[in-house]
Amino acid sequence: MRLIEFNETAQVWVNASELDALIFTPGRRHNFIDVTAAPSPARNLASAARVFPSQPTQKAIVDPLIAKIDITSLQRNLVTLSSFFTRYYTSATGLQAAQWIYSELVSIKGARDDITVEYFEHTWRQPSVIARIAGAHDGPAGIVILGSHLDSVGSTSTGQAPGADDDGSGTVCNLETFRLLVESGVTLARAIEFHYYAAEEAGLLGSQAIANDYSSKGIEVLGMMQLDMTMYPGTAPVGVSPMTDFTSTELTAFLRALIDTYCTIPWIDSRCGYGCSDHASWYRSGVATVMPAETIMAKTNPNIHSARDVIANLSFEHGAEYVRLALAHLVELGNFVPN
Repeated sequence: MRLIEFNETAQVWVNASELDALIFTPGRRHNFIDVTAAPSPARNLASAARVFPSQPTQKAIVDPLIAKIDITSLQRNLVTLSSFFTRYYTSATGLQAAQWIYSELVSIKGARDDITVEYFEHTWRQPSVIARIAGAHDGPAGIVILGSHLDSVGSTSTGQAPGADDDGSGTVCNLETFRLLVESGVTLARAIEFHYYAAEEAGLLGSQAIANDYSSKGIEVLGMMQLDMTMYPGTAPVGVSPMTDFTSTELTAFLRALIDTYCTIPWIDSRCGYGCSDHASWYRSGVATVMPAETIMAKTNPNIHSARDVIANLSFEHGAEYVRLALAHLVELGNFVPN
């Protein structure tokens, strides 16, 4: 039996077949959190008091990084990531996908001793992966996180699940953002982290474990951005869609300012429901979160959670908008020092 949370007040015990009916949903996002391990979230009290910039101030750093976004790098990485038969969190290929991401991060890191790449082990087969770039020695407290999920799901736990969009697209945008910042040599005031979560499709299990771990250790988080599906633009009008539910109102307002400043397409607000991706784990623990989606929810990719979620349906140019936004999020908040 598993304890499932469907909203902020409703928790229900479900059996294995009932859980399978929630997880294996071709064409639809999940809207639940498996809270069996932590029915009451550990509140991140260190992150409770927060102030955000009113406008972007770091164009001198962000614009040159944006100019170096490499579409072929996004393509190459997504070809590899979507070639695993499935990245489901209990599968051997799901473990191999995590190991591939780890090896890519280590390769990009090179000999830099201010960067760490680590597995975050879980009780299931697939680990999460975390890369960290240290901030200035005298920088302010409060890290900045960019997240995505590395797992995928098909029609069954063993069904084919290339997960090109969900969430191969967000994961390769995350990798490209890491590459650009590492190769630039930029040092920010704050430490920044790149998270690749296991077991999102099974109820946000990986991100919950990490969010609860950070809360219990008193690790302060200024803000967290989740990239979950970034390359299916949908039908016109095309834009970046900030999710306005179960996210920070203040940080989402700043996200819109980042889109206006750094992206080539406009923002169009939308809502994705409870527990729709890993930002919900951090929101649940009291951390300020944002989630810019690839399109409004009414036009979301109909191929997800199936063997049809393949690269042919996607736009790498659209995905590049989210690399722009990820760079802006990390640099703007990473160099933000409140008065």
